This record gives sequence, C-alpha cells and structure tokens, in this order.
Amino acid sequence: MTGRLLKPSVQAGLLMLATATSLFAHDIHLSTAEAEYNLDTRKLEVSLVVFISDLELALVRQAGKEISLMKTSAAELDEEIQRYLLKNFAVTDASGNPLGLESVVREIDDTAATDSDPTVTFYFEVPMPDGLQGAVLFHSVFCDLFKDQMNLIHLRRGEQSTELRFTREKARGPLEFLK
Repeated sequence: MTGRLLKPSVQAGLLMLATATSLFAHDIHLSTAEAEYNLDTRKLEVSLVVFISDLELALVRQAGKEISLMKTSAAELDEEIQRYLLKNFAVTDASGNPLGLESVVREIDDTAATDSDPTVTFYFEVPMPDGLQGAVLFHSVFCDLFKDQMNLIHLRRGEQSTELRFTREKARGPLEFLK
C-alpha cells in the first residue's frame, strides 16, 4: 500500500537500493564454471553458475535501470546478459583475436523461489577452431562488485583436466593444462 503513495522514480530508487543491499545476502563471492573443449565441434562448452542477486546487481549497474530475472522481458534480459558476459568472460586465440560466445542459455535453479541464495547457470559455447593452444581467458565476472570475488573453472579436454582460479588481481590467464 505504501508503494502506491511513492512517485515511480522514488520506487525505482528504493528498488535499486534494495538490490544493492542484497550484496550482504551471502558472504561468499564466488562463481564456478566447468568448461570442456570438444574436439569434434572445436568449441569450448561452458557452464557458469552465479548467484542471482550478484547477477542482478551487475546488470542493474550495467544498464542503469532495474533488471530482474523474474520481471524483465526475456529479450531485454538476454541482451543485457550477453553484453555482460562478453565484457567479463572473454576468450582470445593465440593471436589475441577475441572469440565470441554462441548459444547463451540460462537455467534458474529449481529452488530459486525458496532458497535464500538462488543461482542461475549459463550454458554457452566459444568457437575455437585453432584449439586451446595459446588461448587466453579473461574471467572478471563480478570482480568490479566485490574485492574478494573468486571465479573458479574446471577445464577439461579429453582425459586431461585442470582447475583455474581468477580474481580481481588475476583476471586473465592461459587456457592450458598442467603437465
């Protein structure tokens, strides 16, 4: 009832403030990802899991307006997510050429309505016709939001696998396997 008495601009401001205070909803600032280089398709197949509250905060800051996974139109949401991922999860080949993202799909955790820290998983592919040799990943998802943000990725190619860690201080690293 109180919401009806506030001007729309005040309501939007309060909503953005409420979104910003969700920063304190959890103490862990972490994203996890699994990536597998598919030798047949010559693509890096990625699944990236993030907290919804962190994603919404990042998208609000990027767009300068309210963005909600549950309320924003699918087309607008997809555009903002694609834009955010292209800036913060970027792969370059051995020559330093940026490789795009294909087939970005999102899946909201089944417990999102009842979980205090619900997550969303993004599935996408990175075309890598020349393979992983010399490729570099820039993974700065939410590093602009949280000083202690950590982004972990489990990388596989056939029987080989390795774990990579990215932080604000080290957001770029080679997509290579330990010997």
